[in-house]
Amino acid sequence: MLSGARVRFALSRVVCPDFDEVCRKTDSNLEVEGRIVFLSDYGKVRKHFAVVQVKGIHVPLIVPVEELRLGGASQTQPRKVSIKRNRAVG
Repeated sequence: MLSGARVRFALSRVVCPDFDEVCRKTDSNLEVEGRIVFLSDYGKVRKHFAVVQVKGIHVPLIVPVEELRLGGASQTQPRKVSIKRNRAVG
């Protein structure tokens, strides 16, 4: 994956910030798709983490690259998800 790629991922796979912080920084424009803005190494493992900007979340998210799926046209319909303090329901 390259910087600038559109990707999808589960919020439960975000490494940083933690889930409560994501909830505090989330508004009604949440999309579970974002754009890679930077690829980061993990020790000797190159490009292990992606820094992803997601519309509706006001902080970049750090996600392990293996948890990302290429975005764009999807075979499934998106579903609405409500974020509550200690869980996601949808």
